Amino acid sequence: MACASAPLAAQQNARVLCDALVGFNGVAREGRFSPIILSVENPGARMTAEISLTITGGALREPLPGRTITREAVLDEGSTRRFPFVVPLPRSVRSVHASVTSQGVEVGSLDVDTHSLTTPSRLIAGISGDYSLDGLSVLGGGESSLRIVYPRVDDLPQVWAGYDGVDAVIVHDTYFRQLRSDQVDALERWVASGGVLVFTGGAAALQLESAGFRGLLPVEVSGLTRREGLSVRAGAGAPRRLPGGVELADARVTRGTVLAADGILPLIVRRSLGRGAVWFLAFDPTVPPLLSWDGMLALWRSILEGSRVSAMGAASKPAVEDPWVSAAFAADPLSFPRVSSVLVFVCAYLALLAPVLLVRRGDRMKARLRLLLLAGVCASAAVAGWIIFNSLLFRAGVQTVDAARVESRSGDGMAFVTEKIALFATSAQPVEARLASGGAALEAGGLWTRENPRPLEPHLLLRQKGPRVQVNGIDMDRLGARLLAIQDVVPFPVTARARSDGTSLQVFARNGTSRTLRRCFMLVSGRVFPLGDIAAGASVQRSFAASDGIRPSEDGGTLPGADSRQAALFKAQETDEPAGPPRLIAWMDSPVLPVSFPGSYPLGGVPGPALVSVEAE
Repeated sequence: MACASAPLAAQQNARVLCDALVGFNGVAREGRFSPIILSVENPGARMTAEISLTITGGALREPLPGRTITREAVLDEGSTRRFPFVVPLPRSVRSVHASVTSQGVEVGSLDVDTHSLTTPSRLIAGISGDYSLDGLSVLGGGESSLRIVYPRVDDLPQVWAGYDGVDAVIVHDTYFRQLRSDQVDALERWVASGGVLVFTGGAAALQLESAGFRGLLPVEVSGLTRREGLSVRAGAGAPRRLPGGVELADARVTRGTVLAADGILPLIVRRSLGRGAVWFLAFDPTVPPLLSWDGMLALWRSILEGSRVSAMGAASKPAVEDPWVSAAFAADPLSFPRVSSVLVFVCAYLALLAPVLLVRRGDRMKARLRLLLLAGVCASAAVAGWIIFNSLLFRAGVQTVDAARVESRSGDGMAFVTEKIALFATSAQPVEARLASGGAALEAGGLWTRENPRPLEPHLLLRQKGPRVQVNGIDMDRLGARLLAIQDVVPFPVTARARSDGTSLQVFARNGTSRTLRRCFMLVSGRVFPLGDIAAGASVQRSFAASDGIRPSEDGGTLPGADSRQAALFKAQETDEPAGPPRLIAWMDSPVLPVSFPGSYPLGGVPGPALVSVEAE
């Protein structure tokens, strides 16, 4: 097993022993999130400990800001426990330092050289009892090399972001016990975020449902059958004949699209799930005669084409360049007080100056005293003005502005959520963030000010307690801002359908969530067809003439019922793809991912907008 262990001298001085497994069988993709399993052996007495991972980088291996993750645990006497982590591995990472502390004393440590374990190659994870998928490495070629890794079932991630480093997972055989529910859930959510999951057939397909994949499979396998003289279309080419007889999984399609079949027997089935896809091949591509079939590589190339977008891409741009946050920064609550308020203040200021300015020269007032009085009035008015403006514009504390985007394919019940939280500090103080989900992928953005627009990253500490995650140590300077990019995949049962015959449009939408979808409209070929609010659990069906569609103006101001900030966000996110499929657009009063900042308040006293974008059937 590819793992890293602490040096012997370090282990002898420690009360616990540590080793770690990085990535999949010791291989991780750089610039992606990666799973790390830390094993801690406690030969001594029972203790309460804090397990932490610190990511270091650069030639001096200094701790990278925002890269410390901690978890509390109880280590029983004589026990060995495995602690799974999912950590970001930027290209600058050199090592990961693991530390075990008890009552403030370090009782064990380990340094893992991640630089030698990371690769720029694309990765495919094969769940297989042998190495029969190695032939797929030839699909890389050129600048995009491809590596096949074979993780143990016990080492499969429990959080969807742990699969961030792989583009595809191929389940070749399942000669193992059933997967845990959290592992299956992580795999499903990863597919919804853009991954590709492939199930191969043959005799091993009989074990897929009992292994825990029933909810992911697009078919129901009932037995085995053998067929002769099959022809299968490999990719976009013409159908190619399979040599000899082939053993197939006898299956019935439960969801998805049949891409190849022999009569009523499906051979290749594809199911869309969120941004990703689940494939089922009724045959085993690693056994003769398919092993030597000339169409096999073409078929794999069509399945594995493209490269999955990394979850770390959420923080690829500074806060000032992010279209969501820049639009939120430009909202009205950031402007100065209204003109009428400024005029009232100016009038009051002149009223204070009037007695001094109108004193006649004949009055017995020395010039020096008059000058001091004038300066005192000006200073008092300036202080009063600053106090008034500061209370209106720069309330003491931390202001938050957030924007969330919920993307979902209609009918699959899963959504890909990207949420970006921007913080404004009006006084230097540390800030905490609390996430209600421990399965989210979180990337710390940059701290920036208008005087220093280049982002800086202060220290960030992630502390996990059960299903919740707490972010500590966000140090905010006065008038600074920080961007937190959070991604997760959550169930979001919203269904939409759109049918057009050129002259009329039939629209159906169902809201299966527990919250109201507000100001809904269907976006078809760049035109907006308003639907109004859809209550929780309710459905709406409308018929429109093609002329009823509204084409949004350049500033998005004609969106039905949307305010200026929502219109700006809609324009930044949706109008770039006017030729895409019909989409149901809606708004929610609060983001799907609950994130709270104790002691803070929303910017302008209103919650940040959350845009829902569902691809219609």
